[in-house]
Amino acid sequence: MTIEKLQKLKLSAVQPDALQTAVKELLADYEETSDKKAFEEIAKENIEKVFSMVERLAPEAIVKEPKPAKKKAPSKTVKKELYKMTTDIKLCRAKIRKFNEEKRKNEPKKPKPMRHTKIKGHFISIANLIPAKLKDDVAVQKEAEKVLLRAHRGIMNAYKMNFVTTEKGVDAIKEKFDKMEEKAKK
Repeated sequence: MTIEKLQKLKLSAVQPDALQTAVKELLADYEETSDKKAFEEIAKENIEKVFSMVERLAPEAIVKEPKPAKKKAPSKTVKKELYKMTTDIKLCRAKIRKFNEEKRKNEPKKPKPMRHTKIKGHFISIANLIPAKLKDDVAVQKEAEKVLLRAHRGIMNAYKMNFVTTEKGVDAIKEKFDKMEEKAKK
């Protein structure tokens, strides 16, 4: 039994509502997880139980041909089974959370972006704000480039950043405007 069978179900036809909720929760957990195979292994029993209950209580949800939905009142035993399954699903979710946490712990953390990289990125994003009407105007681009380069140097000097990092930002800004000029000339 795979999760694909649950995904193919017509959720609106799954009755009672508690069963429909259980199916939706399983599908939502499956969509949220990054390791799909591990989820299928961990939640295999729950998937099978939920699908067997869908087969018993709402077979019209499985069939692809549209049929009039017949609502059946859930019996006491069905309610008990659903209650037991909700606790199983909660345990399964806890296992998945632990698995994902362990997986995240083993992955290396991303280093924080350096200050000069952030500044460079902001200046390039400012360059992207030239209005569409003026993007083809080379004179406007040259003027904007001069203003941004002057401001970039001023901020780098105020923050006492070294020359090498300043040059990286200047090169990136110039490269951005060169690309814009090429597009404008075409």
